[in-house]
Amino acid sequence: MKRQVIINAISIAMLTTFSVNIAPGFAQSGPGNYGSVNAAYSCSRDGDTINLRSRAGQQSKVLTKIPPGKSVVLIGISRVVDDYTWQKVNFYGAIGWVRGDFLCN
Repeated sequence: MKRQVIINAISIAMLTTFSVNIAPGFAQSGPGNYGSVNAAYSCSRDGDTINLRSRAGQQSKVLTKIPPGKSVVLIGISRVVDDYTWQKVNFYGAIGWVRGDFLCN
């Protein structure tokens, strides 16, 4: 019985230490809380929304529209399609593609 109490106390102490060490890293992250990530902002030249598309390319389905100045998480994948560089992003849980020339730091 005493041994089980000690094992439980050690387990709780380890879990608490682990949680405390991990939580600050996620808390300091950008939108979507993905740990160490890069963020960018939608920068429309004329103030219009930017299309978040299902695939890289101007003919792909529009998943949602991103208002100017809103932040997105760069997922790290880019592709050249239709003579534009497309960036894979996460916009508050919606994952898709935007033209890279509509993003800024």
